[in-house]
Amino acid sequence: PSVAGRPCRLGCAVSQTSAIRRGHRARVIAKRHGFTKALALEVAKKGETVNTISPGYIGTKMVTAIAKEILDSKILPRSPVGCLGLPEEIAGLIIYLCSDEAAFVTVAQFERQSCTARPSFRR
Repeated sequence: PSVAGRPCRLGCAVSQTSAIRRGHRARVIAKRHGFTKALALEVAKKGETVNTISPGYIGTKMVTAIAKEILDSKILPRSPVGCLGLPEEIAGLIIYLCSDEAAFVTVAQFERQSCTARPSFRR
């Protein structure tokens, strides 16, 4: 096993997509990703990797508590794949990025979308 670090920062998809009255939040999140990129370049020669995962809407208790009509009319249409991601999908990507198999992956921002393998998944 590697002794090199593999920090993986959880970001937010709003830095790439933004929304009305959310410019200030997009700016802050984009700055955090800029810091992540700078850190990744600084520590790469030591064998360390630094990445960001910026998931879309994930089917957590908080998100699934949103009224179905709001999810269906305002949130899901903004997803390229038309459904919520699963927490397990994000966890799987984190596990991969922290593994030795991902030793070459650094300075990456993963905009995680879901449902491509589960077309029948609804909410």
